[in-house]
Amino acid sequence: MSKDEAGLAALKSGLAVFSRLFDHRAVVQSEARYFIEEFQNKRKGSEVTKLAECQTMIERHCSATLPEAVASADINMALLDKKVLELTKLCDLIMPDSIEPAPDSDLVSATTRPPSPGHDSEWDSFMQSIETEKQVVDECFRREVEQYRIHLEKYGPPGREEAGRRGYSLI
Repeated sequence: MSKDEAGLAALKSGLAVFSRLFDHRAVVQSEARYFIEEFQNKRKGSEVTKLAECQTMIERHCSATLPEAVASADINMALLDKKVLELTKLCDLIMPDSIEPAPDSDLVSATTRPPSPGHDSEWDSFMQSIETEKQVVDECFRREVEQYRIHLEKYGPPGREEAGRRGYSLI
């Protein structure tokens, strides 16, 4: 035997000893398989019991709860029909026979109510005052935003103390 062959044989036997002593893949794999099999066997039993519980719950609901709900709905449906008819009659008394939209409808005319004798001018003036107030609020807001933007450009973003003192929130 040459030195190379002897060295190769020693290396192979050393690797075999090393793999038997330190390579535990086979043991770990068999333990993992055993754990998985045990887990699946235990799980099958619990799934069967859970399925049986679900089946009994479904049967209980189908035999008792659902018929009670149907009977209750049948009883209440007649009352509901009667109330709907009464409310429809009340609505017919309140609402005019027809409401025709204005051909040039804008936001103000879309929010106006149907014409009624003696109240049209009051309602229209109210809606106009609301629009005027809305425009004033929008203008004030626009001015405040512009002032804040100018302040930010001049002094930079405020610290927490300055923002609180000025009434601004940092979000």
